[in-house]
Amino acid sequence: MQDVKVLLRAIPPAKQERDVVDLRHLRYFVGMIDAGSLMKAAERLHVAQPALSVHLANLEGELGTQLVNRSNRGIELTDDGRLLYDRAVVMLRHHQDTLNALKSRKNKTTGRVSLGMPSTLPSLISAQLYRMVRDRLPEVQLYIADTSTAALFEWLQEGKLDLAILFNLPENAGVDFSPLYVEDFCLVGRPPSGPVAAEIAFEDVLNYPLAMPCRSTAWRKILDDVAERQNKVLQSVVETESLSALRAMALSGECYALLPRSAVLEDIRSGVLQARKIVDPDMQGVMSIASVSGRELSRATVEIREVVIDVCSALGTDLPTPDQGVSGGQILRVVPSTLFASARMAKR
Repeated sequence: MQDVKVLLRAIPPAKQERDVVDLRHLRYFVGMIDAGSLMKAAERLHVAQPALSVHLANLEGELGTQLVNRSNRGIELTDDGRLLYDRAVVMLRHHQDTLNALKSRKNKTTGRVSLGMPSTLPSLISAQLYRMVRDRLPEVQLYIADTSTAALFEWLQEGKLDLAILFNLPENAGVDFSPLYVEDFCLVGRPPSGPVAAEIAFEDVLNYPLAMPCRSTAWRKILDDVAERQNKVLQSVVETESLSALRAMALSGECYALLPRSAVLEDIRSGVLQARKIVDPDMQGVMSIASVSGRELSRATVEIREVVIDVCSALGTDLPTPDQGVSGGQILRVVPSTLFASARMAKR
């Protein structure tokens, strides 16, 4: 038995297979060849020249072949050295590309963002919004909901929406907002045969056959409050929440609709409808994109908000931005009572 133990000890342990060449070896080797000499490579790689000589000697020893010829002119590749150099360049490039791709992926904005907007807006900005989100935030999914201002505000407070575009909320509504554009209320109808003024006094609006938003909308609340202050009553044969219905009635030429300019901006530009701004009092306000105060926003939500701001700023002079000024009088801040109720509930 003792003889067997002695015999086993006499047999050398099997040599373990291992990778003897790592990326550092390859990087130094490529650096030497690119520099043309060990001295220049030492300067570029910030490694002492003797250390580079040791790395090169170890690399040749591990691979069992001569990689370079040294001379007074520097170093020149052997055939094996050329093979290693060409493949090492590719390997190092793939390695760096992989690192860059992972870093880029980590820095990409991803996630789902819900955005609410009044029914006047989707047809106006959705196409441009799609293009900007596709180009800037390809990993973000945007969900758009359009409904009344009151519903949008409630959904925002309840967390069903990340962002909402709202009309002139009161200062104490519990939201943070960024102004987008100035909105005008207008008398909208078919263009007349002759010239008419671009503006019309509110009391004169009452002389026209009207189709109006129903009383549950923020727009109608504003109209009714202005009429009450002037001891007037707004009457209409048809009331509806449907923007398309109001537009269709205005296009028919049978009546006029009281609508924000943005609701029919494309029809105005094409000349099929005319919008006369209502004045005395000026009926205008600021549309803003809002989020709940104190609620932390995801990176995707913050960037979608910036996209919406950019889209609305590109609408042109037909919908001026707030920094271009709000003409005449105080900005309307009349909103449905449900908004105030929601704001009070949010503060509790």
